[in-house]
Amino acid sequence: MARQTKAASRITAWSFSRLQDYRKCPRFAKYKHVDKIREPGNEAMARGSAIGKMAEDFIIAKGKPKCPPEIKEFELEFVELRKRKAVCEDQWAFNSSWEETGWFDHDAWCRIKTDIYALNKQTNTLLVVDNKTGKVREEHQEQVKLYSLGGLLKFPAADAVDARLWYLDHGVEEPAEPKLYTPADIPKLKAYWAKQVKPMLADTRFAPKPSYGCRWCFFSKGNSGPCQY
Repeated sequence: MARQTKAASRITAWSFSRLQDYRKCPRFAKYKHVDKIREPGNEAMARGSAIGKMAEDFIIAKGKPKCPPEIKEFELEFVELRKRKAVCEDQWAFNSSWEETGWFDHDAWCRIKTDIYALNKQTNTLLVVDNKTGKVREEHQEQVKLYSLGGLLKFPAADAVDARLWYLDHGVEEPAEPKLYTPADIPKLKAYWAKQVKPMLADTRFAPKPSYGCRWCFFSKGNSGPCQY
């Protein structure tokens, strides 16, 4: 008789977006990341993906392509990234000891998907960019710490990492005063993220966090979902 595999009861791997889901509502995170109930896409997500693809195509295109209006606010920056032969849409994965591993490997514990990165050979500084559409949100700024840690671990020969958020709709760059992280910052960055994800990775109860936002949640009772709220 074939042995049955026990269903997952907790979250065992994380990313910044997964952590944000958990912080918003642990029960939401359970439905999405433990039970694997797929949410339908929406216009905002589709638009963000389309604009991200425009930015990638502009960076890697040959010749002198015309900058799409959707990314025009950062045209000079994207032109500079073209000169540096930036890498787009890369996937970095690390195990629980912060050693690099494969994105789909069984020991992948932390996953970081980068929109763009490029090395400034003059300063030996790695620039990591996350393109964003929609509103400027303060909670996004924490993401800079994770991208910086990932960059330092993946490119140990770099002297520093400069991680930035580009809000393409508004021409806004965050943080307003870019902060460089160096190899000396690795221990404190590891400690910071270990503390942030510990409650999520230890949780087996996933208590709901009802709020005004439940009315828009795909998993809510009002939307015929499995949640009691």
